[in-house]
Amino acid sequence: METEIAGWLSVVFRLVHVVAAIMWIGNSLLFTWMELNLIPAPPKKDGEENELLGHLDMLHGGGVFHLQKKIINPAAIPVPLHWFMWQSYTTWLSGVLLLISVFYVGGGSAMLDATKTALSGSTAIGLSVAGILGGWLIYDTLWKTGLKDRKWVIVPLSFALILATAYGYNQVFNGRMVYLQIGLMMATCMSANVFFHIIQNQKKFMASLLAGLPHDLKYGKQAKLRSMHNHYMTFPVIFMMLSAHSPQVTSAGQNVPILGVIIATLMGIKLLMNSRYHFKHWLATAVAVFTLACILISVLLAVPTRQESSAATGVVAGGKRFVSLGCAACHQVGAAQIAPNLVGVYNAPQPLADGSTILADEAYLRESILHPQLKVVKGYAAAMPSYAHLPANEIDELLAYIKSLTSTP
Repeated sequence: METEIAGWLSVVFRLVHVVAAIMWIGNSLLFTWMELNLIPAPPKKDGEENELLGHLDMLHGGGVFHLQKKIINPAAIPVPLHWFMWQSYTTWLSGVLLLISVFYVGGGSAMLDATKTALSGSTAIGLSVAGILGGWLIYDTLWKTGLKDRKWVIVPLSFALILATAYGYNQVFNGRMVYLQIGLMMATCMSANVFFHIIQNQKKFMASLLAGLPHDLKYGKQAKLRSMHNHYMTFPVIFMMLSAHSPQVTSAGQNVPILGVIIATLMGIKLLMNSRYHFKHWLATAVAVFTLACILISVLLAVPTRQESSAATGVVAGGKRFVSLGCAACHQVGAAQIAPNLVGVYNAPQPLADGSTILADEAYLRESILHPQLKVVKGYAAAMPSYAHLPANEIDELLAYIKSLTSTP
């Protein structure tokens, strides 16, 4: 019953998470677009006060929206004044609740890869929580130092820390969880930026206005720095949050270097999109960057791991086929969540939905690939498609791979 409730709650949390994220990301993209397209106000004449910083006209819904960005007069604070923060908070809170309902409630074992580690599920949960909290503290501390003004140092350093963290988690987590964990850590930094920096600085200058003091632009500049951080993290976080649908990369032997390419490419493309108004060849460059990234990822996908190099030919081919056929999307290696865990399944007893138990020998595994609806494992939906159309040699390769999956002692 608890599992059913957790499953239903995960559906609710996922819906809220997706809707809130769309609203938050939409705000980020729109406000940055408006900043880039803002027409600066004409220079002030001597002795003349000009509250207008810039303006912009937008056509939408059959009418023209006239936008102005200006310095607020303490004696004429606009009412109502809309704040944008709840989309961020709702996205983060629903994401954490989704993480808890999908992974933590089940004991944390679904995060681990049994072929890499024998850690307990509770330890996995502890590592995940530590990464979420520690990631924010390290990021926030780093960007408060004097390095924040030396972008050529702090940006590569931040990128290196992300990859080092991903590499560390990849030693114990399965590929899907590595991507989700890094995505959640970056998303936490984004939402914490809103809570601790963007909104707090907005509250400071609003408090000064209410006290009758002039509009101090320094608070806006401090808030904008973290807002731009969020803006550039948006594309990579979207990919990582949806990475469960990309087992080709999450389950790849070089999944961490691939993640690095994806993060750098998506941030680079966002930078080029923002430079379109002063860089004539931004689109051609973006296409070139994207193409180069695709080629590099293709090369990384073809690079064999140490385990693959020492494995039999049939096992290696079966592992690649396991990923290319989409099996890894449900049968995440080392975990059991959407579909049964295949690590150690060969010649092990399997409880079936009809109450019986069967030995998972080669005949059973072959039948499960060809006719998966005949004997469904207890606790899982009869959702696996048939692969009876595959040639016999490809079935043999899949069997060789499944039989090779053994737990870490």
